[in-house]
Amino acid sequence: MELLAKCLSWFQIHNLFELLSMIGLIYFLVNRFLLHRVPVPGSVFKKVSPELLEKCVRQLEKGEKKQFEPYQMPRELYEALSKDLWEEKKLKELLCSICDHLGINGGFIKLVLQETEAADKAGEISTDLAFTTIRLIKKPYYDLNTVTAILAHEACHLHLYYQGIKLRDTWENEVLTDTAVVYCGFGEYLYQGYAVRSGEFAFSYHKVGYIRKEDVAVIRRLMEE
Repeated sequence: MELLAKCLSWFQIHNLFELLSMIGLIYFLVNRFLLHRVPVPGSVFKKVSPELLEKCVRQLEKGEKKQFEPYQMPRELYEALSKDLWEEKKLKELLCSICDHLGINGGFIKLVLQETEAADKAGEISTDLAFTTIRLIKKPYYDLNTVTAILAHEACHLHLYYQGIKLRDTWENEVLTDTAVVYCGFGEYLYQGYAVRSGEFAFSYHKVGYIRKEDVAVIRRLMEE
């Protein structure tokens, strides 16, 4: 009874919190340094159901006028942006190359590089058909695949608008746009660019986009079917 009483007295609320913190620390260290992956809670981004992904693929199959080959970034752009990711002139050339793959004239689109503290914003597009602006948010942890995926996402917004392909719900429409990025040939850039990345500090991480890397495989399988 005495031992039981000691055990019960130890399980006070502050001791319980200490135990949970220790378990969390051990879980992080095992994942980060032994398994070499960043432990990310499922709440980091909204999970996309297989049913919604299938709905998006079928919507694209019904509305698209042609089949798209995989996009290949021009070698000269790849080499230049690998040296300086934020060279504005080369980024505009990359945007035009992406638009050309989609059958859009990218010359009339204004590309604006912007710095912001908003962690959940990667880019945005605004258009009145006569004048279109794409804003690319500069983040220190972006790489070339991430930037390419973001530009492809914003360009696909315009492409889907021209094709009249959309879903009513705003969030579902963003998932449709990411699905279109894969459908239109940018799947590999999105797969690499949407990976969860370690932040500046050990316990921080970053995620771009509305779908997961695993969802790219689901979309590809649905396309093959």
